[in-house]
Amino acid sequence: MSQKSRRITPIFSLLLFSTITLLSCGGHDESTYQNEDELLTEDTLSSAQEVIDTLPPFESIASQFDHDSLVLPEGFTWRILFSESVDQVKRADGATFPAKGKHDLTVYVPSEEDPENKGILYISHETSGPHPELGDGGGATVFDIERKNGSWEVVGDFHHIDFSSIGFTDRNCGGSLGPNGNVFTCEETWGYDDAYFTKKGLADREFESGLPMWQNIGYVVEVDPRERKVVKRHMTTGKLVHEDVLFTNDNKTCYITDDYSPGVFMKLEMPEAGDFDNGQLYAYKQSDDGESGEWLKLPMDTNSLVNCRRIAVEMGATMIIRHEWIEEINGKLYISETGEDHFSWKESIERGGTVPNYARKNLAESETEFDDPFGRVVVFDPETNKMSSYLEGGFFSDSSGCFSNPDCNTSVNIGGKDYLVLSEDINWYDRRRAGDDAETTKSFYNEIYFLDMSIPSPTVDDLMRFCIAPVGSETTGVIFLPDGSMVMNIQHPKAGNAEPFNRSVTVLVEGF
Repeated sequence: MSQKSRRITPIFSLLLFSTITLLSCGGHDESTYQNEDELLTEDTLSSAQEVIDTLPPFESIASQFDHDSLVLPEGFTWRILFSESVDQVKRADGATFPAKGKHDLTVYVPSEEDPENKGILYISHETSGPHPELGDGGGATVFDIERKNGSWEVVGDFHHIDFSSIGFTDRNCGGSLGPNGNVFTCEETWGYDDAYFTKKGLADREFESGLPMWQNIGYVVEVDPRERKVVKRHMTTGKLVHEDVLFTNDNKTCYITDDYSPGVFMKLEMPEAGDFDNGQLYAYKQSDDGESGEWLKLPMDTNSLVNCRRIAVEMGATMIIRHEWIEEINGKLYISETGEDHFSWKESIERGGTVPNYARKNLAESETEFDDPFGRVVVFDPETNKMSSYLEGGFFSDSSGCFSNPDCNTSVNIGGKDYLVLSEDINWYDRRRAGDDAETTKSFYNEIYFLDMSIPSPTVDDLMRFCIAPVGSETTGVIFLPDGSMVMNIQHPKAGNAEPFNRSVTVLVEGF
């Protein structure tokens, strides 16, 4: 990481202090200072502002992997908004029960009357087991928040989303707020037979579709957060290990990521805005030179939708190495490709799957065996259908850390600059992904990084480390509220941690 991104130099601090001091001296016009001190001129102000605009939004913190709390830069504070088991969620019938855990997706749904200061937070639960009171499998909780006296507070009760109208969901992971104001939650499930679910203790049940239980689970589910009810499970999104979904502004196309290896990158195109029932599913195939690509039209019968990844690979779709969250910035899509240690695509290649151009460097001589321990961020341009590596994971050049296995991502504009915000979810504690001591103690540590999107051809040295999560946990569901405050979920921390980070929690971070 460069020194420029790590700290504010003394001359930057002096200019910043001088500018703030001059601007805060009220009661005089500009000519007073020019006549008396000849300090405040347009050139001086312009130069100082240029310095301020180039300052990073925080001082990058150093790697440290020996804590069970949340580590943030100086000047930032955190507090808990919502906690697994501790907080009680209310069912539609008024009964209350301890909240589910494994908090994942966070969505802010602004109120119509005051969107800058009031809204709803929607929290997904990436749970999968039986729960007689709050429903089997995955879940979701919604609650109102309001900005009072400059800070966000929870208002009223925590409300449970009941998924029983569609049977149940499994492992509610990422997702999006759709253009229609509803939340689209992704089922990240690997279940390809009923035994996958029944061995967890879930009862075998019938679905309206008449299909076996496993064929009904593993899609994108639409939820109305204001009415706190499920709208529909959209089967036309295909059965995948659904990680995230992103909509175009016209609500006629949604891009879909698949957390599997080999996974596929897909999109659903709809003839009318939000018309999922008549949507057409496509799989991406990259050109040989990596400079463009095409979309392969998939059959839309039940068998194809249930087995859409296999069919896409057999049609020649490009195989990816576990795509996670997806974020649009200035018309391009940035996807966290988390990578995987030591794996084989032999059978998939033999069936017709193609290897992405940017991943060929990881091929062994066999041309089927891979090792991709750190992952990357890839960028996809919908205008050209080009997919390429944007930021490769790995070690910083000064040996001060490692950026590895990106998962949740989002973006924020601070001071007129766009930043891509990346959360790690390391595949394992080995290979120095979280330091030598972490490997010795078998401890998982994950970090959050900011990347200035104005930097051409970025490397890991351009990343600014914002956060280190409590041991055992990953950070996910990172979003920014209208005033710039951050919300994040701390998921599955080590149970032996000190409170409150001994369970999943939703955290508010202030200080930007």
